[in-house]
Amino acid sequence: MTGYGQGAAETPDLKVSVELRSVNNRFVDLKLRLPDDLIPFEQELRRKVLATVKRGRVDIDVRMERAGASVLPLVLNRPVVEAALAAWKALRDEYGIQGDWDLAALMRVPGIFETPRGGVALDPAGRSAVDAALDLALVALDAERRREGGRLGDDLLARVTRMSEVVTAIRELAAAVPHALQTKIVERVQQLLTQVTLDPARIAQEAAFLADRADITEEIVRLEGHLAHAKALLSAGDGEPVGKRLEFLLQEIHRETNTIASKSAELGISRHALDLKSESEKIREQILNLE
Repeated sequence: MTGYGQGAAETPDLKVSVELRSVNNRFVDLKLRLPDDLIPFEQELRRKVLATVKRGRVDIDVRMERAGASVLPLVLNRPVVEAALAAWKALRDEYGIQGDWDLAALMRVPGIFETPRGGVALDPAGRSAVDAALDLALVALDAERRREGGRLGDDLLARVTRMSEVVTAIRELAAAVPHALQTKIVERVQQLLTQVTLDPARIAQEAAFLADRADITEEIVRLEGHLAHAKALLSAGDGEPVGKRLEFLLQEIHRETNTIASKSAELGISRHALDLKSESEKIREQILNLE
């Protein structure tokens, strides 16, 4: 699910800001941009984010601004200066390019100054400020994701309810299949053998055999159970992520729907099976984004 969260914290010597951006993704994928001082703590920060985010791609941007005695000094990068001067001399002496080389031109060369790595270690107060800023950003991100998840859950619940109504209609049509089969057998035999007396018991036996082959009671019961489970996950849930569990339920629902479509030759049931497949595909697209 998509979302944005921002948090900030500070100490007398340090200001920390954290920005989180999440977009839909089937799995969890974290992209961290950290100052050098936080590289040793990358795994800890990942675990903290993963405790909140179970699905989606999240870009994590942490910035630190030092103040007072903790400000890292700028150091002249002498190798870069010497290389820039040597390049200027080569342009002048070898290529005959004329022009003045002054301080302003030199300052435009990237990397003239650098910050020494490990110049000032991150103290416990600074580390706590990073955690506090990240916690605030996670709270804001989670709030946005929950709002989006609520809207998505309402839409999915409406679709699952619609599927339950379709299954109820299939059950009603399926109850009339045995009698319809028996009537069809009688009509066909009478057309072929108008002069022959038919044995009602034999007709009933054949109708029962065909009805047994077309029986979809078990599939309907399983469908109703899967849909009831999906409703429970979307309505109340248990505090755990439901996206992947709904994916599994949808696979089972799709399997039962296919079996119903293959077993039944009744036009109304076939049409309802197509309705179920249509709703299943719409739900499948949505739950890929649901945590």
